Amino acid sequence: MLLAIDIGNTNIVAALCENGNVKDSVRFETTDKRVLTFLSSFKKAFIEGVVISSVVPKIDKKIASMVVKLYGIKPFFVSAGIFDGIMGIGLEDKKEVGSDRLVNAYAAIRLYGKPAIIIDFGTATTFCAVDRKGRYLGGAIAPGISISRDALHEKTAKLPLVELKIPSVVIGRDTVSAMQSGILYGYVGIVEGMVKRFKRVLGKDARVVATGGLAGKISSKTDIIMTVDPDLTLKGLYMLWEQIWKTDR
Repeated sequence: MLLAIDIGNTNIVAALCENGNVKDSVRFETTDKRVLTFLSSFKKAFIEGVVISSVVPKIDKKIASMVVKLYGIKPFFVSAGIFDGIMGIGLEDKKEVGSDRLVNAYAAIRLYGKPAIIIDFGTATTFCAVDRKGRYLGGAIAPGISISRDALHEKTAKLPLVELKIPSVVIGRDTVSAMQSGILYGYVGIVEGMVKRFKRVLGKDARVVATGGLAGKISSKTDIIMTVDPDLTLKGLYMLWEQIWKTDR
């Protein structure tokens, strides 16, 4: 059984994975001390391996130390280099791209085919492109929905911090509904516009896959997203484990 861990700027998501299935994923704030409690809850004998995708280098050593102490296993960290031979990366500097974006692209190819557009609604909203040859081309990075909401509140004198709830109509009749409309329907517009532009490069048949905490809300207001897979990163970590590391254990 694999323990898959995705370390993001805002949250750490972890889950046990077996036979390609993700079991009861758990989400913590990246600074949350409950991560140790979560990791300690599994019996050492159950864990065959630990694979980690991280975009927060400053805590990698701490998490790795926890894993070694608890399970006596050295965790595998995903980096661009591990994709040599299994997924082309068409970037000038492969080290610049976040490991989670590469994992998502790899998982989307394996699960949903190519070409593909992968949208991750995380701390940032990222758009990633995979061509017909299965090569990761790069993408676009926009401020995340929560960051945009928070900035609107923090940088203005009278605008409140609103719940990220999609209003029933696009024209707001009060400040709260107007902000919710602008933030959430605004992001629907961003997604639709970016996908159309990506498809001009990749082809009209490019599969659009969304993941991340707000993927479901945004996809409910547009038909341009074909698949919502909240566990895309964790599934990708499991598939990498099976393809690269499991047989070497």
